[in-house]
Amino acid sequence: MNSFPTIRPTNLNELTTLVKETASKGEALFPRGGGTQFHFGFPSEKSGKIVDLGAFDRVLDYPARDMTITVQAGITIQKLSEILRKEGQELPVDIPLAEKATLGGAIASNANGPRRLGFGTLRDYVIGISLVNDEGAEVKGGGRVVKNVAGYDLMKLLTGSWGTLGIITQVTLKVKPVAEHCE
Repeated sequence: MNSFPTIRPTNLNELTTLVKETASKGEALFPRGGGTQFHFGFPSEKSGKIVDLGAFDRVLDYPARDMTITVQAGITIQKLSEILRKEGQELPVDIPLAEKATLGGAIASNANGPRRLGFGTLRDYVIGISLVNDEGAEVKGGGRVVKNVAGYDLMKLLTGSWGTLGIITQVTLKVKPVAEHCE
């Protein structure tokens, strides 16, 4: 799959246009964040393009008092952790290769670490999500509040979907205070 051309859209408009154009040609798109899980699964039998989401790496909204953060899906887990630490908060999920792994990729691959036993999995912290579907339309699910119960649980559906249902572009997470260490 690495022999496919790589395209790096820099904004949502470019991404939706790319998806529409690619779909009209019947080609496949393979979303890629940090590429840390890109080798899993069977090689594609269909030709296509790799969509590198590394440019989607901004914090969009961070009301620290509300214990939520909205970021673009291409942000690395390490960068997200550093931002949260400044406010004494964390996303208590251990994602391997945090300096390369992206939040969108971690959600799409359902990556979790050893703390899942005590704190839950990544999908437990996703409260809002946006994606671009196969027609190039932006789809949103959930919201900015922790107790959002309206509609289908799109966040859980997309967790572990490997980009087959759409390209994740934005995520809202609930976060926790950094745990105190016992000595």
